[in-house]
Amino acid sequence: MTSRPPGRAIILAAAAAAYLLAAWMVTPGFYDGIAPPQPYNWVCPPPVAGADSGQKPSSGHLVIKVIDGSSDPNSVFTDDGQIIVGFLPGAFDATGKTEITVDITPVSPCPKPADVHFATNVYRITADAKLVMKANLVMRYSNLVPAPSFIYEAQDPNGPWSSIGGNEGQIYTLQAAVSQLGYVGAGYPAGATTTNPSSSSQILPIAVAVLIVGVLIAGIPLAMLRRRSAGAVADEDDEEEPEPTRRT
Repeated sequence: MTSRPPGRAIILAAAAAAYLLAAWMVTPGFYDGIAPPQPYNWVCPPPVAGADSGQKPSSGHLVIKVIDGSSDPNSVFTDDGQIIVGFLPGAFDATGKTEITVDITPVSPCPKPADVHFATNVYRITADAKLVMKANLVMRYSNLVPAPSFIYEAQDPNGPWSSIGGNEGQIYTLQAAVSQLGYVGAGYPAGATTTNPSSSSQILPIAVAVLIVGVLIAGIPLAMLRRRSAGAVADEDDEEEPEPTRRT
């Protein structure tokens, strides 16, 4: 009697286990958005922040090298990762320079313009050379406040503030292109209807996880049923096969 290959049920179960193990080990991966985000460090914490307001926000400093008259590509960011600015090669007017210094500083007291409600800190970005190419700005926001709609910029903390747009990046981040350095902050127009992202942003990854596991588990009984049916048919064929006649 020949041995049969492993059934589909065993293969499906092994595949499900391997997938879940790989997803658990890879970052970012299967469980992105399920773990709570890093607490946001506020200059002026909102009342809802509570224990989330214990740490002060960090500043950032960067020295960009100038080679053959062109500034190197680089990124400046705060130590807590709440704001990142990425520069392309030649982003600055490097005339007569061997290096360019860029700084990010949280603004205090917090600006409170009448037409904008900030959902993040306001930061001041400065450099000792003029920005001549657009830079990519990424701002992280807290899961405890309504998600900002736009990133705003100004040349003075008292305004006027203008929107430079904003696209969702990784979870709890907003990004936009800036053509000049100055004051930046993420928020939404005053009086706009907003929702807190802390619950809705977590539902999708959990739902996807449950759906995938459900599909894998649901396939196991079906595979077992097919295996049993195939085995029953094979047994019937063995019983119906006539025995060879013997010669005398």
